[in-house]
Amino acid sequence: MSPALERSTLQLSIRRSHGRVINSVADLLRRTLTVPEIYLEPKITGIQRTDVVAVDRAGSGDVHGVEIKILTIFPTRSWLRTLTSELKALPFHFKYLAMPSFGEKTEELARLVEYPELFDPSGIGRIGIISFDHQILEPTAVLDSSSATLTVRPERFRVSSANILPVEKFIAKTKPDISVRI
Repeated sequence: MSPALERSTLQLSIRRSHGRVINSVADLLRRTLTVPEIYLEPKITGIQRTDVVAVDRAGSGDVHGVEIKILTIFPTRSWLRTLTSELKALPFHFKYLAMPSFGEKTEELARLVEYPELFDPSGIGRIGIISFDHQILEPTAVLDSSSATLTVRPERFRVSSANILPVEKFIAKTKPDISVRI
């Protein structure tokens, strides 16, 4: 067997796998939001690292934030509580947790809609779940519109103008990585 063929069986690095999921999530947001501006791994002062931030309506609408977790096992309720508490603290109108679809656990993934851990304690806001096909982590997989899907629809969080100010400053001075040309 030639070295070139042997290399084709190698796994993607963690960085490249994460990048493929970022691309799939960004594509999902591009298709579902109205004239979105999308920022990939933005470095927003005062806000913990977020994988994807999208702003609806050409940068003047709601802010959507996505945290990606490439998990190898389906999260327990306590683990989900930890993941969502970090996400709830972020100043975005819509918040999403992206994780693998766990092919054999599709029923459990669909039942996440019932989990109270996704809801904000104030009663306003629910974290959405984006599931991505675990196959996109393979080097030979082709990304397409079915690579990431919205499993649990998010509900809008209440965000004070003071808390969202760092995001607005970032958006005002930074060009998006992906934007829809009009």
